[in-house]
Amino acid sequence: MIRHARLAPTTLGKTLAMLCSATLGAAVLAAPAQAATIGFENGYGAVAHGETYQESGFSLYFDANKTGADGSSGVGAFVDGSDPWACDMACPVNNSSMYYGAFNDSVVWITAEDGNPFRMLGLDASFIGNTTELGGYPAVSGLLRAQGFRADGTSSFLDLALDGPSSAGFEFGGYDFGAFSQLEFMEVALFGFVCNVSGNCTAFNTNQGQFAIDNLNLEAGASADVPEPATALLFGLGIAGLAASARRRRSNSLAIRA
Repeated sequence: MIRHARLAPTTLGKTLAMLCSATLGAAVLAAPAQAATIGFENGYGAVAHGETYQESGFSLYFDANKTGADGSSGVGAFVDGSDPWACDMACPVNNSSMYYGAFNDSVVWITAEDGNPFRMLGLDASFIGNTTELGGYPAVSGLLRAQGFRADGTSSFLDLALDGPSSAGFEFGGYDFGAFSQLEFMEVALFGFVCNVSGNCTAFNTNQGQFAIDNLNLEAGASADVPEPATALLFGLGIAGLAASARRRRSNSLAIRA
């Protein structure tokens, strides 16, 4: 069973976050792989800490990322986009299918059910805000970070800018992961940052790092012959990644350090 490390609070400037998504030299994959799309059509209702969801050969673990969290800790919900009453926050308005909404600074951990490495190619995503503050969100209201962990404990991450609301509200956008999609991981964590008008983005200390995801594009069964890098490959500025493996719980929190 995968054991998930707790991620530590972190703050990031918007400009730096954009640079972190710059192109990285591609890793060459020697064997074909099977693609899968997770659309959450079988999901239903509220989600609590520790629950899992399986689809298309992948497992998603929903994590409150807080000490003492248990099954009473709400972390999100499967939302029916065709039902205007399905979400009581400022959820995206342009998706009439099912999708997953992550609330309260929670984390979504993705693994392949067969335990093999996989690649993440892209997804649809949106920020989720507060309905009483729609007029106050900046042009980039949040970031969605995808952080992948390898078997040797190294990691890489990609930050996606989540737009502020249009006149209609927040909306899903499609994201292609570019060079990040060519990297293999044993596990990928998805978590949100909330950004202020100054461009500073914060995770894990506001309960406002909220996001919606849909149509996760994953690829399983990639070649095991791809060499693992000796150090974390991080986009843009070579920022150090999480210091320990997400597959082995440590007693101390893992830190993102600049």
